[in-house]
Amino acid sequence: MPNNNFYDVLGVKRDAAQDEIKRAFRKLAAKYHPDAGGDEAKFKEVSEAYNTLSDPEKRKQYDQMLLFGGGMPGSGFGGQGGRGRYSTNVDVDWSQIFNNVRGGDGGFGGFDFSSIFGGGGGQTQRTMRGEDLNVSIEIPFEDAFSGTTRKVTYRIPSTGETQSITVKIPAGAVDGGKLRHHGYGEYGANGGERGDLVITTRVLDSPLFKRDGADVRMDLPISIYEAALGASIEVPTPKGKKVRLKIPAGTQDGKTFRFRDEGAPDVRRKGLNGALYVKICVVVPTRLSADERNKLSALRDADTRTYREEVSKHA
Repeated sequence: MPNNNFYDVLGVKRDAAQDEIKRAFRKLAAKYHPDAGGDEAKFKEVSEAYNTLSDPEKRKQYDQMLLFGGGMPGSGFGGQGGRGRYSTNVDVDWSQIFNNVRGGDGGFGGFDFSSIFGGGGGQTQRTMRGEDLNVSIEIPFEDAFSGTTRKVTYRIPSTGETQSITVKIPAGAVDGGKLRHHGYGEYGANGGERGDLVITTRVLDSPLFKRDGADVRMDLPISIYEAALGASIEVPTPKGKKVRLKIPAGTQDGKTFRFRDEGAPDVRRKGLNGALYVKICVVVPTRLSADERNKLSALRDADTRTYREEVSKHA
């Protein structure tokens, strides 16, 4: 029987990154999970390997053990009181080392290898929590603003079964927000608890409004005449009502006005709302009638203001 180690079991190199180890485990766990008709012994072996290599401290100590020629259970370990000879040709009494570790002598930095290898040649089955599962759902702008419920259907990778859950979307849900539902993720191993289901909300765009956290922003087009002379305009809000905006004479393009508490509910601060920000966009006509052109030309010729004083200084 070949001398395998935990890296061989997962099919990764000894310098593999944690993400690579995780991907390898998930692929093998789905293949060997007993609930999916897989090989239970293989599943336990894969789970045991991942449990050690996914923990930086345990992995470091395991790597130290490999330097002494250690491997996987069943790949060269002696039985009770036995001695094991490894490919490194180091003749050591591993049962004594394990006894020292269990007795607190710190043979490998205080890590109890008996949790991985049975002291009498047996193998301890360790519980392991299931992986978290991630899904995304799209929410219309209005529903994310006021709150809603959605039925989410997803697949369990290890078993292939389909499960559903009704999710409450809170008022003020933001794009990229996370909703965590405990115990609805992947199944655990050896009696371990299930992972969580993490739902990411994707808020669809509105043709008029843009979300900025709890704040809402919108552009308000006005004419050059309204910008120059001033105006009073009714502005819609995301809540469905209207507010009146008084635009002072001489308002410039890009000027922003703020309406307090007219934004979305703040999911981080219960009972509070964001603001509605209205940005002025001055629209210049692209076509003029002959009469309009003549009148604007007359106004231009009569205008003695200096508009590009700073530019002229550097010309």
